[in-house]
Amino acid sequence: MGTRRLLPLLALFIVMAGTGASAISVDANPREAFIGDRVHISGSTEGKNLIAIFLFVTGPGLDAAGVTLENVGLKAGSGYFTSAFVNPDGTFSYEWDTAFIAGNLLPGRYRIYATNVPLNLDRLTDTDSISVSSTEVVFRKPPQRDIPGFSPGVFLCLFLVSGLLLAGKRARD
Repeated sequence: MGTRRLLPLLALFIVMAGTGASAISVDANPREAFIGDRVHISGSTEGKNLIAIFLFVTGPGLDAAGVTLENVGLKAGSGYFTSAFVNPDGTFSYEWDTAFIAGNLLPGRYRIYATNVPLNLDRLTDTDSISVSSTEVVFRKPPQRDIPGFSPGVFLCLFLVSGLLLAGKRARD
């Protein structure tokens, strides 16, 4: 096995050996939100010398083992995770802006996981050396912000007509 293939395994071993089991707490605010809202994820860990906490999410239409928060089409694990920096006092936080993610969220109940090792639900088995905690967020479909009686097509037509009128006015001036 070449050196390049050993480096990721060595890095995983160092992360796992250095963390040990320690209690993790995680919370999300708000607990109910519209798809497209920001959700503040925060928590704490008793782990000494932890640099980061690994986050992933499960929910409607997502991989059951968990996906990253930035790209809900990307399965967590195999090097893909969302991470949150752990402050010297053991606290961490992450702003999940669901308006700027790759993929789509569906209305429903989602579970956000925080763990001390970069493993997804399929691989979180050794509870003696792994700490994991979770919290739930319910996402609802965003409210329609249309003006009653106007469809998006009407707004597009009005925009195009006003642009043509403005261009015609400039051409005459």
